[in-house]
Amino acid sequence: MVPNLELILLAFLYGSFIACLLLLASFLILIILLLTFSLSIFSIVFIDIFNVFSLFSQFLGSMEADVELAFLLILCMFFQFAIAAASASKPAFGRLASQLRSKLRAEELP
Repeated sequence: MVPNLELILLAFLYGSFIACLLLLASFLILIILLLTFSLSIFSIVFIDIFNVFSLFSQFLGSMEADVELAFLLILCMFFQFAIAAASASKPAFGRLASQLRSKLRAEELP
């Protein structure tokens, strides 16, 4: 029989237990580092996406102002042509109104 076999076995079990605890601690530290790395990457991505969308919203705001300006310019052109058409047709309306008045007077006389 091997002398002090119990002590050798106890030392082996104690060493295995310490190694297991050290391995568990190192895995725990690695998992914490992985989580902090992932959290920092996600926060950087979130901040970048927020900045991109804020730039995009500023672009949309300026584009909205451009579209509104274009609509107003088209409306002004339409009113310019409408006023020109109304001014050109005013004598025709005046002539039509005078013809109607003369017809009404002619019908009232007899």
